[in-house]
Amino acid sequence: MTRMGVVRHKIDDFSDWKQKFDDRMAVRKSNGWAGHELYYDELRKEAYVVHTVLDDKIEMAKQHMAKYKAMGKRNEMNPSGNPDHSILPKGNKVEDITY
Repeated sequence: MTRMGVVRHKIDDFSDWKQKFDDRMAVRKSNGWAGHELYYDELRKEAYVVHTVLDDKIEMAKQHMAKYKAMGKRNEMNPSGNPDHSILPKGNKVEDITY
């Protein structure tokens, strides 16, 4: 089974943040991440990263998220502030409804 980690970053300059995010791909790979989806809410100035984590790397990914969450605002990822982190189980999609 694959799991996903969801991280929300509050940012002002998406292109600057995106470049820094891209530069850290090797760090994500070395800490258990297997891929990601990226969303940006321009109105809220928030980026949402949905990371894929394989089950055999879940503990490593949890430790990675906990370490960086504890560090809070980091220079290399400014201006994302202290992002919200969570690890969620990834089950089968049950519904996809648009209102």
